[in-house]
Formats: sequence, structure tokens, C-alpha cells
Amino acid sequence: MSSSSGSSSRGASSPIVAAAVAAATAAIASSPRIGGGGSGGTGTTKRTPIHHLTTSQDVINQGKCLCGEYIRARLKRSGLLNRKILQRLRSSTEGSGALPIGGGAVVREAFPILHGMGIELERMHPRLYINVSRQISNEPWGELTEPDTVGCLLHVVAKDLFKTGVTWGKVISLFAIAGGLAVDCVRQDHCDYLQQLIEGTTDVIEEDLSAWLVERGGWLGLQDHVYPQPAEITLAGWLTITVATLALIYLVSLFLKLIGTNYLTES
Repeated sequence: MSSSSGSSSRGASSPIVAAAVAAATAAIASSPRIGGGGSGGTGTTKRTPIHHLTTSQDVINQGKCLCGEYIRARLKRSGLLNRKILQRLRSSTEGSGALPIGGGAVVREAFPILHGMGIELERMHPRLYINVSRQISNEPWGELTEPDTVGCLLHVVAKDLFKTGVTWGKVISLFAIAGGLAVDCVRQDHCDYLQQLIEGTTDVIEEDLSAWLVERGGWLGLQDHVYPQPAEITLAGWLTITVATLALIYLVSLFLKLIGTNYLTES
């Protein structure tokens, strides 16, 4: 990523950062009603977690694939996806370590939730995730003038977005911003910039998010966040339940015995 592109960015003063943080916070607060169904819907079908060991390289490779999938879906929703762009996106993510095209099981599980929450962010804040380059670039009309510009713009916004900490809402907002920049690239006839955009997002994941993601079980941690697992009952809890049940049975038996005795006495 070329640092020379930094002069075209508005940097930390860009209003999109504050708006993105607010949008992310609001969306993640309503996460139980968004995220889980289909290739782009907002259903609530719970998915079965995949249990595995997660490394930093795992989340980086999977994040790259997720970014490519998110951009593909965003362009399709905007009516801008064609066969040429689809092939370019595939070639941009094919080198993600040992992952097959599409990113493997983790990407297949995590993407519907990621995409659904991104759609919810766009619905809640329709002006925030369109014309993104115009919001964060000093160039006239947000023109993207060099291949490295798009990655640099995303990098600058991400640094400010995550400077006060990482949350799932902010992570989703990063993908939504990347999707908006992808739309700008295609509309400005810079489809060749999409690879730099994916690489720039991957750099952000590696530098700012990988450790945080690993601590939360990788990208499938989003699954646990949207669909919290019920609290497990401890041994002490089971003992309490058992004792209470036995006591209840004992009291019921005494009560029945008392009734039987009174009945016999009266008769």
C-alpha cells in the first residue's frame, strides 16, 4: 500500500468515522433480529458452530475471502456485478493460503451473518455507505486516481474506527465501508482497483483485528455473539436442583400420607 496516497484522505477528521461508530453500535445492539439467514437476507436461522483451533493466519485468510464475498454481494445488490468483475474477485482471493475458492466451511458459516448485518447497517443509515470515496477523499467528487488510493483510504478510516477498541459492530461497519468503496470503484470504471481494496481490507484485519478475532474463536465468534449460547448449569446448580426436587417429593409424600391418615381416622 503506497503511503503517497495518504494526501488524498481526510483522515481522522472525516465525519464518516464518527457516523460509522454510531451506526455500528446501534446495529450490534439489535443483532438478535439480524444476520443469520440465506445469502443476503436477515433471517434468524441458527447455524451449528464449527469447533476448531483458530490462528492469526486463519482469520486473515478467511477475512480476505469474506471481504471478496461481501464485495461481490454488495455489487450484485447494486446491479453492478458482471462476469468480468466476478472473475476478478475470484482471482483476488484465490491466493488466501490453503483456502479453496469461497473460503471453506468457516466462510460459508460466517458470511450470511456478516452480510445480513451489513445490509441492516445500510438500511439503518442509507447515506453513510454510499458515495464513500466522496466522504473520505479530498479529491474532487471523490475520484479514485491511483490503484493504491482505495486501500489507503480504507486503512486511514479503519485506524480511526478502531482506535478506541474493537467491537463486532465496528468490524461489520468496516466491511460495509469496503463494499461502498467497491461500488465507487466500479462506477468510476476502476474495476482493477478491487484487488487493492481487498488487499487493503486484509491488511487492516492483520494489523488491527487478528488478535481480537483469535481471542473470540475467529469469525465464527460472530455466530456466538448474535446467537448467545444458553448458560451451562454448574455442578453446584445441578446439586441444588436435585436437592430441591427430592425435598419437594418428600413434602408431597408427607402431605399425601397425612391425608390418608385423616381419612382412615374419620372412617
